[in-house]
Amino acid sequence: MDIETALKIEAAEREYLCSRVKNLSLISGNPYGARVFFNEEFSCFQVKANPSPMLNRIYGHNKEDLQTILNLLRQSAEYSTVTPLVGKSSTLVQHIHMGDGCLERLRGWTHLQLSCGVKDVILNQHSFEIEEVTPQTLPEFADIHAGGFHTKPDQRALSQASFLAPVPNDRMKIYALRAGGKMVAGAVMYFASNGVAYLGTAATRKDARGFGYHAALISHRIEQAKNYGCSLIAATALASSQSRRNLQRAGLAESHIQALYRLAEN
Repeated sequence: MDIETALKIEAAEREYLCSRVKNLSLISGNPYGARVFFNEEFSCFQVKANPSPMLNRIYGHNKEDLQTILNLLRQSAEYSTVTPLVGKSSTLVQHIHMGDGCLERLRGWTHLQLSCGVKDVILNQHSFEIEEVTPQTLPEFADIHAGGFHTKPDQRALSQASFLAPVPNDRMKIYALRAGGKMVAGAVMYFASNGVAYLGTAATRKDARGFGYHAALISHRIEQAKNYGCSLIAATALASSQSRRNLQRAGLAESHIQALYRLAEN
């Protein structure tokens, strides 16, 4: 595992997720109880209205600062916060004991982090027309996203709002693909401040899978990353997923494994 590359990928993902929580916090009255704060130079975030590990995370120096992370997890227990740890399968054990507490790995939240240099990508040739999602078409993307990730009805408005920046932000873009005039697939791209193009969440309607839409959206986002001047492409995927296979066909290779940990019950 190349530590420098791994840390760059983690920083890009953290910046992307933090931007979504910030979008929620900037809504008038902050109805979702979203909060962004810092543990030294590491941004952390919480969303009271949504307990998902995606939007409730504590970051820090990990090995060098596990006790501080443990304390922050305790302080934010009402948010069901988690902390990501990275490494190889052999190092990401089920329980990690430190100081006066213990962390346990969260089931279903261990992912591969993949990357490649922009110059090493393999673009998929396709004939699909791809558009940039606007505030007017965002509900269509949000519907696809909710279906793909089994978002509960009472969380759909929150999820959609997390993708809409109240203050203009050119770092996050959403692209979509239509078939027969209907939006059938969409994917997020985040241009991180450290030069990493992070291929964020992507989803395809269940009845539109198997036509190459996801692969086309990967290639389109990589082309945008080249135009933006990014040096590294990164993405997250489950090891057994079709997304991982599509990303590897585009030239991305496994960098490391990320697992989410929470406070173990006493």
